[in-house]
Amino acid sequence: MVIEKLKTFSNLVVLPHSVFALPFALASLLTATHGKPPLDVFFWVIVCMVLARTTAMAYNRLVDADIDAKNPRTKNRDIPAGQIKIWQVRIIVWVCALGFVLASTRLNPLAAKLSPIALAIILFYSYTKRFTWTSHLFLGLALGVAPVGAWIAATGHFAIDPFWLMAAVICFLAGFDILYATQDEAFDKEMGLQSWVVKWGLANSLKASRFFHACMLGFLAGFGAQAGFSPVYYLGIGVIGAILLYQHKKAYRLEKRGDSTHFTLSPVMMKMNGWISVLYFVVVGVTVWFSKSF
Repeated sequence: MVIEKLKTFSNLVVLPHSVFALPFALASLLTATHGKPPLDVFFWVIVCMVLARTTAMAYNRLVDADIDAKNPRTKNRDIPAGQIKIWQVRIIVWVCALGFVLASTRLNPLAAKLSPIALAIILFYSYTKRFTWTSHLFLGLALGVAPVGAWIAATGHFAIDPFWLMAAVICFLAGFDILYATQDEAFDKEMGLQSWVVKWGLANSLKASRFFHACMLGFLAGFGAQAGFSPVYYLGIGVIGAILLYQHKKAYRLEKRGDSTHFTLSPVMMKMNGWISVLYFVVVGVTVWFSKSF
């Protein structure tokens, strides 16, 4: 019974997808501390990240429960399928949100003061597809605040450096989420929901996705320049760019067909985005180690 409940909870918040933002936050933390983050800060940053992301995902599932029940692609999610109760999800949201605020107080005063603002940003995303086709950018922002938060957690003050990384995350998630939204183009039009593909069509949406991912690479390069990283870093960015190019070559087949009705974003593509985040953290880690060793 306990194992089943834990599995349901993991499915509800798609726990493995925490990997999308966490590596960028840790890369920011590693850079801010010159490769030597205090263990307590490292621990509390991870706790804050997991709690914030769980709050956001559970809240999104709660807000979208009625929509998910009508969408053939999402009708078997835990809330529409009756595997978890609405009141239980509300408890998860409140407990994790309060936990996030309390965990932030373990870092420094500025992190604690900004924690309610961070919550407001990540929760606001859940409503955006109801009124704007730029909702993908708001999703990027919701995850993009993580590197800034990690930097503040480590230093106790603002700096320009993590905002380069925030911009990169916004572009990364927006570019990917536009591809993801092509799966629901017909359903979103029927329900009056907004997305890039609903507003601009398939071909223009795929071009926008490529544009955002190109911008991501530019912002990552800007972060490296701001941080004074060695050429090793840019070699890693080149590898990430090659992976993104491969993804878009796959999407190009959809563009040539001109029909997103039967398009499904494969689990392989989903995992690939997670591995891009992990790879970026490794690139930063190796770069910081390399710079300290020579």
